[in-house]
Amino acid sequence: MQPDFAELKRFLQDCPPFDELDAEQLANVSRQMLGFYLNQHTIDQLFAQHSPALYIVRSGAFDLLAPDGHVIERLEQHDLFGYPSLLSGRAVINKLQLVEDGIVYIVPATVFNQLRQQQQEFERYFIRAHGQRLLEEQGGRAVGRPQSSWQAAADSSLQRTVAEVLQRQPVMLPSHTSIRAAAERMRDERVSSVMIVDHDAVKEPAPYTLVGILTDRDLRNRVVAQGLSSELQVNAVMTQAPAAVYGRQSLMDVLAVMTQHNIHHVPVLDDNEQPLGMITNTDLMRQQRSEPVMLISAMNKAGDLAELVAQATEIPAYMQSFAARVSDTPMVGRLLATLTDAMTKRLIHFYEREHGVAPAAYGWLAFGSQGREDQTLSSDQDNGLLLNDGLNEAQLAWFAGLGEYVCDGLHQCGIPLCPGNIMASNADCRRTLSGWLERFSQWTREPTPKALMYCQIFFDSRLVHGHKRLYQQYRQQVAELGQQDFFLANLARLQVSVQVPLGLFNRFRGTESGKDSDFINIKRYGIALINDIVRTYALQAGISAPQTLQRIELLKGSRLLNRRDGQALQEAWLFLTELRLQHQLQVWGTEQPKNALDPDSLGTLTRRQLKSAFRIIKECQQGIGLKFGRVG
Repeated sequence: MQPDFAELKRFLQDCPPFDELDAEQLANVSRQMLGFYLNQHTIDQLFAQHSPALYIVRSGAFDLLAPDGHVIERLEQHDLFGYPSLLSGRAVINKLQLVEDGIVYIVPATVFNQLRQQQQEFERYFIRAHGQRLLEEQGGRAVGRPQSSWQAAADSSLQRTVAEVLQRQPVMLPSHTSIRAAAERMRDERVSSVMIVDHDAVKEPAPYTLVGILTDRDLRNRVVAQGLSSELQVNAVMTQAPAAVYGRQSLMDVLAVMTQHNIHHVPVLDDNEQPLGMITNTDLMRQQRSEPVMLISAMNKAGDLAELVAQATEIPAYMQSFAARVSDTPMVGRLLATLTDAMTKRLIHFYEREHGVAPAAYGWLAFGSQGREDQTLSSDQDNGLLLNDGLNEAQLAWFAGLGEYVCDGLHQCGIPLCPGNIMASNADCRRTLSGWLERFSQWTREPTPKALMYCQIFFDSRLVHGHKRLYQQYRQQVAELGQQDFFLANLARLQVSVQVPLGLFNRFRGTESGKDSDFINIKRYGIALINDIVRTYALQAGISAPQTLQRIELLKGSRLLNRRDGQALQEAWLFLTELRLQHQLQVWGTEQPKNALDPDSLGTLTRRQLKSAFRIIKECQQGIGLKFGRVG
């Protein structure tokens, strides 16, 4: 089958590493490529008739199997295979298994070798990929391997802002545009998605309001597959109110949004909510061709629990390597939360595949460190289920099974069970909307020590999967309950009662005994205290964002937190988080405590900075005591 030349060129331009080829090279390879339709009758013919070669998945889904039958990789659109044989000269020994009918493009060996000679980066791409494939086929793990410059550059690219990497001006259409006209515009602009906007011509300057996006997938699934007329307006088939990011945010934030919502196109806005452009998963691949994207992609492609667990076992070794390379420490916590989100959603998919779709609206909630997106490798599970009201026993039983399955699956994937049983497998953490509101109401009316402890966890929540409107309703009403003065005063009293580990003459005071010296738990008496203080201010201000640094930014300059104190808290939090991360990297795999360290082991400058951080916390404790007047 000879594919359409123009369509093939467009496809390759979005397929790394072919996107690095110049126009002449791209045209040359496009003319010599073949297409092969794979179904249950032809799946065994591909390697027999066209080998060796490089294969690119155009559509459909296939499992690449090792000779012993275990799945090496789930292959979907833009995935490449066949290159190990081209690079090594070995005969093809792997097999393909059909998941969904589709088309595979074939790059002949002569063309592949010619491109290797012409393009050094093209060859490097496949050499790196081949090294990773060897590890996957052997079930091995690269432990302590030196990091090359391309890996460091790839990881640092996640810290770049979205605005830095946008490739073009936004492609926009009004919501009354016909589907046919939209498809023609997408073809002419050579894009796979377009932003749908409403244009208010009354205001000056006339702003745009993003109301939706239209993608190739929308056209395929909602128009062609449904037999709809192409003369309908795009607002009938577009994705409404899409998740978006701002140009000042990082690529790590984009990766988190894509993972959370299982999407591949994200609109980008400026601070005035005006469209800047569209960023896609292909853009991320161009900027970041290495591990984070690949790791999450592998999890999203896992076919069953065993395969997901196998992928998750790579996380600790990878995260130690990743954490040692990035300069933005909070990114480590965000990436771990993103990985946990990906595992959670995949486990939910497995459960629904076995037990049918959810019988009612619900939301899977992350609390604590996952909710704040500041997880570490030692973080345990804190999660729950938000259910619609009015469920019957059978529906409640379905969700009980979901909670048990996902929490057990996360445990198998290496996320420890919560010692306090704050998990969706516990009926107390699996409540209807009215049930959750009743519980928060009781906590705020009767702030016992146990209730305050729960509030320190449950008020930091984030929707991982499920119905946004149900969660927004929950979050808004919970925020209102958290603004009660009596409750906030008790929270502040609890925070003031915790003694910062600085004694007389500004000397360190140990918080727990070690073998040869006293240790300081910088999580409990440092990072967590800042989280708690900032949370109390955020509750008073009605801020629903769960992340500590974002809360500080939103509070800076307010009547609750002046800019000087806000900046000091932010710097103290960043320093303590970096110090804990460095400590965990040093002691990982040993029996030493992961959150407590010996101050005598620190250098002079670090000791001085640690004392400064504790002094800042102590001053903020005094400040929160004064602002919430009932604290004595």
